[in-house]
Amino acid sequence: MLNLFVRKEKVHRPIFVVGCGRAGTTLLFQLLQQHPTLAPTTGYPDGEDHIGWVKYGKALISGLGNMHKEPGVTGHHYCLHMDEADVTEATIREMRDYYWNEVLQRNARKRVINKNPHLSNKLRYVRAIFPDARFIHVVRDCLPTVYSWIKVMREQKELVLHWPDTAYPCFWVMPASEDNRPREETFRNETRMYPGGGEHHLVDYWIETNRNIPRQLEDTPDQLYTLRYEDLVADPLKHLNLVAEFCGLDQGFDNVPETLTCGRITTRRNEEYKNALGPEKMDEWLSRAASVRQMFGYAG
Repeated sequence: MLNLFVRKEKVHRPIFVVGCGRAGTTLLFQLLQQHPTLAPTTGYPDGEDHIGWVKYGKALISGLGNMHKEPGVTGHHYCLHMDEADVTEATIREMRDYYWNEVLQRNARKRVINKNPHLSNKLRYVRAIFPDARFIHVVRDCLPTVYSWIKVMREQKELVLHWPDTAYPCFWVMPASEDNRPREETFRNETRMYPGGGEHHLVDYWIETNRNIPRQLEDTPDQLYTLRYEDLVADPLKHLNLVAEFCGLDQGFDNVPETLTCGRITTRRNEEYKNALGPEKMDEWLSRAASVRQMFGYAG
């Protein structure tokens, strides 16, 4: 039987920022990593450390590269649900050694912080490797998140998304057709592809990801903290300190860190979709996501 009770280690209480891509996980990660006791993961893209998780953590993740730097697929073409049954002793050892040697640089006074939306359907897997982990779930309302994905995919013209019909799904990322025909034409009859016939699956991604994060940790709810993007940008200092308290950091934040590579914090970023999506589509998508929006205090 696999022994998931890891002895007291130098890698203690790592923090994982999860949620939908385009929901503000990068923003929170960049704010929190400036805390003096946290050691952020690096790795492409944007600190998500796909290579570390694939190589040492044996995670089956599929991610988009950074559209402003090196676009493309990072990890695998598929992103599968994983839980504690998929963990081995070797994976525990290798992933913890990797964090200790390469992320913490053998500094036992520091704690790892990693943001990776592609771990959002693997939280029990992550917890089996790091039993004392803390998870921060960033939620951003449905329509701005989906519209942000649409903008990203317009720039990633060589890639398509596949939405699998499975429990705890996440998008698979793969190359588009080799003959360079428009993706919308090539996949127009494939209802589980985007772009093509499956635009509404961007909404389903938001629904399933946000519904399934608390579901995976329902037996240890004390390890999960939910933070709405809208609350963070409205009062960053307050919510940074609430996150710091939840994570058990030795000290909080005296002011909002100013160095952000993702730009100035503004609530206006959350309103762009209103001028881009028609009222019929907005109503349809809001209706589709209504029950999960209510779970997180979004209404109307």
